[in-house]
Amino acid sequence: MKTVSLVLGVHNHQPVGNFDHILEEGYQKAYRPFLEVVERHPAVRFAFHNTGCLLDWLAERYPDYIDRLRELVARGQAEILGGGYYEPILPVIPDHDKIGQIRLMSEKIEQMFGVRPRGMWLAERVWEPHLPRFIREAGIEFTTLDDSHFKCAGLGELQTLGYYLTEETGQAIAVFPINEKLRYAIPFREPSETIEYLRSVATDDGSRLVVMADDGEKFGIWPGTHKHCYEDRWLEHFFAALEENSSWIRLLGFAEALGRLPPLGRVYLPAASYREMMEWALPADAIERYEDFVRSLEGRPDFESEKVFVRGGFWRNFIAKYDEANHLHKRMIRISQKIESAAQKAKGSRRKTREEILQRARMALWRGQCNCAYWHGVFGGLYLTHLRSAIYRNLVEADALANDATHTTKAWAEIEKADFDCDGHDELLVATPAHILIFKPSAGGSLVEHDHVAARFNLTD
Repeated sequence: MKTVSLVLGVHNHQPVGNFDHILEEGYQKAYRPFLEVVERHPAVRFAFHNTGCLLDWLAERYPDYIDRLRELVARGQAEILGGGYYEPILPVIPDHDKIGQIRLMSEKIEQMFGVRPRGMWLAERVWEPHLPRFIREAGIEFTTLDDSHFKCAGLGELQTLGYYLTEETGQAIAVFPINEKLRYAIPFREPSETIEYLRSVATDDGSRLVVMADDGEKFGIWPGTHKHCYEDRWLEHFFAALEENSSWIRLLGFAEALGRLPPLGRVYLPAASYREMMEWALPADAIERYEDFVRSLEGRPDFESEKVFVRGGFWRNFIAKYDEANHLHKRMIRISQKIESAAQKAKGSRRKTREEILQRARMALWRGQCNCAYWHGVFGGLYLTHLRSAIYRNLVEADALANDATHTTKAWAEIEKADFDCDGHDELLVATPAHILIFKPSAGGSLVEHDHVAARFNLTD
């Protein structure tokens, strides 16, 4: 009998600063009912990734969700994935923050669920080739990326049915390709179509592995999906179909797949994200040209197999595309550097309170690295004032706490000239216990940021 292995995963996330009623809707429409369906099908295994921002909310508001997920872990039905705690775009935050956020998430998962994660979810699947070193240093063995990453490296469709090893300076991790066909089919196509696809790639030796891991919000929050998945019972029918075909579809977790199946080889992946993200990152006029060019190719018989070679930009383009994103990013980088500089000076200090203040500053900084307000796709992101405001609130708090740990007097002032935003022109940065100001002489002396420290508020956002 021909067989195939299947790994299923779900990624749940709500941004720092999102409205409480949105989180409540997410829980009632997607996170809770999805978990309930999984509980009713003990033969169906799933990997769960809940970001730290969402985990904190769930632990406070719905601790029974944590208890129920812990029970699934205990009976071997659920695998917990780690990641950056506050879901940062990992390549664009400082290296010490990469490692710190991943380790914090692993510690929290071990505390909550009694297991330390071996794998992680990479925010927005934004990959750059230097990441394996930091992921491995943080104690993680594998991550999962879109199969388009692998196809951009020249691999064919069938060559993405498994996992690979990649490395940076000899630090190796495993990378699992997420199957785009199943990502688009689930939950929008009939379950039978997924079964038929799996049948088409099954082999006599059962060596192939298919991965489907995607946003949990599409199982209930996306328009029309709650009715489709739960009232119309799509999810029940899908799980039942997997159970009916369990003689040849082997459901595995990521870690189990690592133990059972050998890697398909070594691969080096280009800087990439999922296909839609690479289009959104382009300048507006380039998006139009890109879309026109793609449409001109759609009639070709080889379009589906070769379209991966027509690529857009990559995530960092958002920082060039939007001055607001660049300002936010450079503010975050500067505060991170300030905290680490203060931490180095505090080493050996007898002031225990200084270390405690800097740890609070670091946590505020990490909250301020939550990715959603640094870019935008379909759902607003950078354009949403409440998300930007929340990021600034945490960054201002981190900056203020770093200043508290650095200065020993109540009255002080700092004035510095530096190219803060990396545009080739110096800015003037002024800080006091009450206000943080950034002036831009190259723009007529404009005040481009004014933070009210006590209110933790950027008045110019």
